[in-house]
Amino acid sequence: MKKLPLTLLGVLLLTSCSKAIDPITANPQTAAELHLASKTPYQPQQSWQQYSQAPAGFNAVMVQHVARHGSRLLSSAGDDDLALQLWRQAKQLNALTPLGEQLGPVLEQLYQVHQQIGYGSISGLGVIEHQKMAERMLARHPQLFSDAIQKQQRFAVLHSGRKRAAQSADAFVQQLQQLQPALQPLIDEARADVHTLYFNEAEGSESYEEYKDNDPRLLKVMQQLTEQPKTGQMAEAMLARLFTGEFIAKLARGEFSFTLSDDDDEVKNPTDAAMLLYSLYIISSNMTAEGDWQFQRFVLPEHAAWFAELDDADSFYGRGPAFAGEDITYRLARNLVADMIERATSPENYVATLRFSHAQALMPLAAYLGIKDASEPLPEGTAYSYQNSPWRSALVSPMAANVQWDIYQNEQGVKLVRMLHQEKETLFSTSCKPYQGYFYLLTELQRCLLP
Repeated sequence: MKKLPLTLLGVLLLTSCSKAIDPITANPQTAAELHLASKTPYQPQQSWQQYSQAPAGFNAVMVQHVARHGSRLLSSAGDDDLALQLWRQAKQLNALTPLGEQLGPVLEQLYQVHQQIGYGSISGLGVIEHQKMAERMLARHPQLFSDAIQKQQRFAVLHSGRKRAAQSADAFVQQLQQLQPALQPLIDEARADVHTLYFNEAEGSESYEEYKDNDPRLLKVMQQLTEQPKTGQMAEAMLARLFTGEFIAKLARGEFSFTLSDDDDEVKNPTDAAMLLYSLYIISSNMTAEGDWQFQRFVLPEHAAWFAELDDADSFYGRGPAFAGEDITYRLARNLVADMIERATSPENYVATLRFSHAQALMPLAAYLGIKDASEPLPEGTAYSYQNSPWRSALVSPMAANVQWDIYQNEQGVKLVRMLHQEKETLFSTSCKPYQGYFYLLTELQRCLLP
């Protein structure tokens, strides 16, 4: 592996000297109450000591691992800049409440941290998430990795080609090497594989791009959701805690707007401003190693819950199961599933393939695999809501979300697969027939997943 970039080394230093949420001990209920949607920091959903025993005669021979990048900073410049523009305008007009006055220094600090570390970088918490996941992988398969060292079996490392995915690979692999130095010469140089790990923007994704940009069903349902009266009411209620009523009214009348010189993003009404603040609220949860933000003081739970639901609707239709009878959002996850099955079947001398990607892969993958509460679509004409769908991005694809296949084999060469989703034993689609409990014949997965 290449050495960590200087920006990530800086994050590691911040991690060692700052208080960060430990994703292992954090309270899952507390995380749910914060309404962080897809920016929810990672927590494993089951202890590996509680996993089912493999059927008699079967031993672990391989791991196929796919993970989202860890907790991160803003993916690109914009929200921090726009929020500062909004706040400074209100400050100039003496239109801040006492709570709103407190917001400015927090926004300034957020902006400065991004200038120092870099947009799109994983945070100190993101490093921890992948380090801990690597530790647990070694802990649940000590014999597998001991045998790998003896047999000189190799590790493939793949990522999407984006910085935060590559940094997550670095964090994971370096922890493996730290805990088992003998693994170091067995780990391949990390390489990008867009075809399997960023498939909805790879060659062949033209129909998905057309859907995302122009599908009338998608445009209609998202307009319906964002323009419902409650959205405006929640936006104004959120802003009223920070800005004067007169300022909010001027924003609503379009008397001023805030833009970026090199981007289409803009804030031109109260809903835009509230969504902007929600975006910063949820990303601050990923940056506990970089600052003590206390952003919850600016965004009440009832306001966060509403904008989390809108955010989830966008992900549900853009990357999740979407409309009944349609697989456009997750069809290309077949590229990734086919690669996992091919590598699990292959006699090549590899004990693990470690992959690092994004929500853009983990959400479609969960839908393709038929994972319960991650794959149920809605009929056209029924708009997504928390009342009619169990799909939640915080459960389907939090930060460092993962799908892991543990491969087992007996003396006759028969292979079984046990799937983990957020490190919890998980069943495949109901179209796949289990061999025993959570274990499936690899041949059965070939049949039901790659028709």
